Amino acid sequence: MSFYRNLFASLCFIFFGAALAFGHPYLYFGAMMCGVMFATARKKKWPDPVWAEPYLRKIDELLGLDKEPEDEEDGD
Repeated sequence: MSFYRNLFASLCFIFFGAALAFGHPYLYFGAMMCGVMFATARKKKWPDPVWAEPYLRKIDELLGLDKEPEDEEDGD
C-alpha cells in the first residue's frame, strides 16, 4: 500500500533537488505535482499495482535484502 506514496515522494525530492540546482520553474511545478500525488495516494490509500511485488522482490534480490539472517551456531 505504500508503493505509490514512496514513488511520488521520491520523485518529489528529485524534482525539488533539480529545481534548486537549475532554478527552472517547471521543475518546481513537477515537485509540487508529485507532492500532490503523494498526498492523494496516502489519503485515498491506493493499492499497489500488480506488477509492484515482483518488481520490488527483484530489487531486493539484487540488493541482497531478501536474505534471512543465518543462525550462528556455537559448535559446543
